[in-house]
Amino acid sequence: VSRSGWRTLGGTGMIKVLRVDDRLLHGQVAVAWTNYYKVDTIVIANDKVITDKTMQIAFKLATPPGITLSMKSLEGAVAVINNPKHAERTIMVITKTMQDAEYVCGKTGSAVRDVLLGGLRSGEGKKQIDMNSYMSEDDICVMDRMEQKGINIFMQADPASRKLNSEEIRRNFNK
Repeated sequence: VSRSGWRTLGGTGMIKVLRVDDRLLHGQVAVAWTNYYKVDTIVIANDKVITDKTMQIAFKLATPPGITLSMKSLEGAVAVINNPKHAERTIMVITKTMQDAEYVCGKTGSAVRDVLLGGLRSGEGKKQIDMNSYMSEDDICVMDRMEQKGINIFMQADPASRKLNSEEIRRNFNK
């Protein structure tokens, strides 16, 4: 088993997707995406969540029955992903920002192949990409770097909505 060789373990356990959502875990993600990807574990990778008891309670309440929730710092999430003892799990990782997603992907070899963007709120310097998602110039640069490393990046609010590929994301950003 390679350090992050989940893809080589007979296809049983792996990172199904890494979702970037500034709300992290909420009902739509918890139900729609866990069902769609058939995950048994959600790993929230966020340095703030490990010290915020209110967020922890809210995320535990939003977690569907039968799904294991693991709330870790970015470094802690990397350790979970790289630990072969979790190889049988089917995991969705959630980060708050593109930068956090890039960090996790960069530290876990080829464990993460798909990055799903959704629920990125508006803010200073951000442009609307999709109905509920906004990105900054820096977010686009991070997306470009991740793509150059072979990561598939797309934006989709929920499994039933239209999926935008990275070219469409760029096109919408440059409008």
